[in-house]
Amino acid sequence: MADESEVMPDDVNMTQDPDLFSNPQGDVEGAEVAPAPGAEEQGAPGALLEEPEEAPFEPELFYDDEEGQPLNAEEATILVLHFLQRMRKRIVTPRKAVLNDDNVFVVEVDLNEEKATIHINAETREIVEYFIEPLVKEIKPLPIPIRRLAIGLAGALSLLVVYVFQKPVLDALSPILSGITSDHLIIGGAVLIAAGGVIWWRRRG
Repeated sequence: MADESEVMPDDVNMTQDPDLFSNPQGDVEGAEVAPAPGAEEQGAPGALLEEPEEAPFEPELFYDDEEGQPLNAEEATILVLHFLQRMRKRIVTPRKAVLNDDNVFVVEVDLNEEKATIHINAETREIVEYFIEPLVKEIKPLPIPIRRLAIGLAGALSLLVVYVFQKPVLDALSPILSGITSDHLIIGGAVLIAAGGVIWWRRRG
């Protein structure tokens, strides 16, 4: 068994201090601990308590450098098409974009069974006014006049009737046709020519 004097401390103050073993923590609990230099910069807990400052809103960052320049016809048409798409209009084709004296583009666009006319300011890019009207369909005329078409249909119907009733008609006219001579044909032709000339002359006059 080792001698007890060898393990006892030599410092007399340590054995005489009454608070050394009764309060091991001493004044550590009530003491203020100062953060180490640069701890907040390195992400210490003290740095998380500070809220970051909000960056100022700069609307110029959301626009191009060419925002202040006047619109041209192509840009005005593109803005108008986007405007109509937001209105859920079915676009067929843009017609024209014309700049008037008030520095306003007048853009015409054909929609599905409608026609849109939009006025957009060339400087401010603002839609001044717009009109959406039903598209008027043009009635295309027939390539052949109705009168000629009716005459042609009547002639075709006559030929069909003659073809169907050819034999009964010939049987009925055979006694009359058998008595017609060449002199009768010449006289009949002359009468028809004279009648046609008179009709033509009256219509001309």
